[in-house]
Amino acid sequence: NMQGDGFEAHVQAGQKVEAGQLLLSFDLEKVLRGAASLRTPVLLLQSDSYSLQRVCAEGVVSFDEVIFEVHRVSKDEQAGAAADLPATEMAEESHSRTVVIGLKHGIHARPAAGLIAAIKELDARVSLAYGGQTADLRSPVALMSLSTERGARVTVNASGPDALRALDVVAAGLEPLADGETVPEEQEHDKPDAANEPQEPIPAGTVLRALPASPGLGQGTAFSLRQSTSSSSVSTGTPEEERDALDAAVERVRAYLSELAAADGETGADIARAHLALLDDPLVVDRAHELVEQGLAAGAAWQRAVKDAITMLSRLEDPRMRERADDLKDIDLRVQRVLVGEDPRQAFELPHQAIVLAENLLPSQLLEMDRSRLAGICLAAGGVTSHVAILAIAMNVPMLVAAGEQVLAIEAGSDLLLDAELGELEVGPQAEAAERFAARIDDAKRLGQMEAGAARQPCFTRDDVQIHIHANIASAADAQSAVECGAEGCGLLRTEFLFMDRVHAPDLEEQLRVYRDVSSALGDRSLVVRTLDAGGDKPISYIQQAPEENPALGVRGIRLSLAHRGLLETQLQALLQLDHPQPVRVMIPMISSVEEVEEVKDVLARLGFDASDAQLKLGVMIETPAAALISDRLSQMVDFFSIGTNDLAQYTLCMDRGEPSLARSFDTLHPAVLRLIRQTAKAADRAGVPVAVCGAAAGDPVAAPLLLGLGIRELSMPAGLIARQKAHLRKISTVECEELASTALELGSARAVRELVREFLMA
Repeated sequence: NMQGDGFEAHVQAGQKVEAGQLLLSFDLEKVLRGAASLRTPVLLLQSDSYSLQRVCAEGVVSFDEVIFEVHRVSKDEQAGAAADLPATEMAEESHSRTVVIGLKHGIHARPAAGLIAAIKELDARVSLAYGGQTADLRSPVALMSLSTERGARVTVNASGPDALRALDVVAAGLEPLADGETVPEEQEHDKPDAANEPQEPIPAGTVLRALPASPGLGQGTAFSLRQSTSSSSVSTGTPEEERDALDAAVERVRAYLSELAAADGETGADIARAHLALLDDPLVVDRAHELVEQGLAAGAAWQRAVKDAITMLSRLEDPRMRERADDLKDIDLRVQRVLVGEDPRQAFELPHQAIVLAENLLPSQLLEMDRSRLAGICLAAGGVTSHVAILAIAMNVPMLVAAGEQVLAIEAGSDLLLDAELGELEVGPQAEAAERFAARIDDAKRLGQMEAGAARQPCFTRDDVQIHIHANIASAADAQSAVECGAEGCGLLRTEFLFMDRVHAPDLEEQLRVYRDVSSALGDRSLVVRTLDAGGDKPISYIQQAPEENPALGVRGIRLSLAHRGLLETQLQALLQLDHPQPVRVMIPMISSVEEVEEVKDVLARLGFDASDAQLKLGVMIETPAAALISDRLSQMVDFFSIGTNDLAQYTLCMDRGEPSLARSFDTLHPAVLRLIRQTAKAADRAGVPVAVCGAAAGDPVAAPLLLGLGIRELSMPAGLIARQKAHLRKISTVECEELASTALELGSARAVRELVREFLMA
């Protein structure tokens, strides 16, 4: 709470220390005056292996007096301690029983309460084990958190004088299924979802509207993607044989993923590394082995273990955890392929010029498609900011998302025209329309070559207004790629990659080294660095955060950094020491109040920053409605704005941008979002403060004319979109864009806005 005032650290986190080494010194008077309490709780973990000795009596102690010592307990001492236990305690036995739950909806609130009441008067300690987790029967929350369902096989453990009676009572309360009674295995591809429901065929000439996720044009035939092969659930060998088969399949998948992960710089290497970690997760592997021992076939055991893990993740209110569930499904598909004799890298054979239709798509499924046969993708669900959308952009694959369930009714082999510029999918086009579209594709290819050649040239509109095009990056390699793609600089350096997937925060030297690498790759181009934007859907393992009912509205962005000022101070200190040819622009995420900016400025002042120093400029992200509505105040406090359209739309529309069922409604071109962008741009213009857009809208060719019309003159996007976006902007004038934006602001929906811009671009 004192934020380090009066304390001086003599070692760094993670450093190995020796007995007697000075760790910390402090000003006693400052501590006495500033601390809320002088009590120091001491928690002794692993208490079976360690003990406290020489514990002094309560009261005042003198300098250098021993308060307590921690001693390691040898195995012999542990055994001796066990031997000293009372005979009744030593003789107490544990009993267990496996039960297949027959409760219709598993253990929910009422059955949990009934189980607790049933054993309340018994002298026994009872727990339930399922899916790698154990719940004390005294806790209804713990019981419900097991997320069991009808047919789940649970283990009831009991100890104490009434253990056997407790087992009988609990087993009866779970309403066990009778011998031989089974619950059909509920597999993902067996669920009665939209992909399997019979639908009326889509008539020829129908045009479906969708959201462009990766720009481009595609012409080809429909290929409906269904779930991959699943192993038979019937055991074909002994448990030993099934376990050997499973281990061999996992090993083969591991070898393939290791090969992908070693391909440094290749798209998908990071995903492969994440999948490798999940492939070795003991929660899945050990559970699968346990199920094999119970008589399940290798494929069925692995599928059940993965499903149990997904069930656990699905209970968490965290989009990142939902992404991990998709990764687990991905791993399941790979292992199942190997078990039926297929190649782990080949999921399906695409026809020539295939336009893939699916409910949704896993990243690995896209990575494994034969790019020479893939003309485009159209998803019924999905979102424009999804992981697979980012991959499609990197791979230059045209993709539409949020097309709705109708897309799943398109017959395989149907001729399709996919326009991921305007957001349209035409089914069974007439010959004349198909010829015109083919000509557009040929023109687009020629233009693409010209665009790539002109990508490094400055971008001016038709009426000679310069639009500055920057890149969103997350590493020095990204910076190099951005320069090659024609970026004028970095409009957003995401620094989360430095802080995540590790056990402690990066120190000053590591951060400075990484920032220097990025600076070197950019040369004399501009650099905008966003401070740590974590929390919410981006948790950090070494930062303790209490569970939040709504993480998107919780402690994230600048709120998290101000709550853990040591992280913020170290990052700002590294950026203050960074020597870049242009002033380093430091951008604060998730601002919602003037006070937050003032607190950051106070931190900078304590670090010795002088506001008149031209080497560092301070800016804020406008990504909350609050920030947009007080942009006139904020513009007097900072040097620049950058609008994050993804979160701004999420908070303005009250829609989770990662929720598939809302993908068709979630659109950054909603008039309410556009009005907030206009208000921000006007406030920035009056104050002479530069304003950029770094969200998904910046790379959207449909959104760009509106942004220009609202006063935006700087756009930052994935590097792969730069050449095409520059070419689009060179064809339009800002005067036309201003008229377009003025009309759009008066419309009632994002769909109407997109239709307006579509007509404008066609003209």
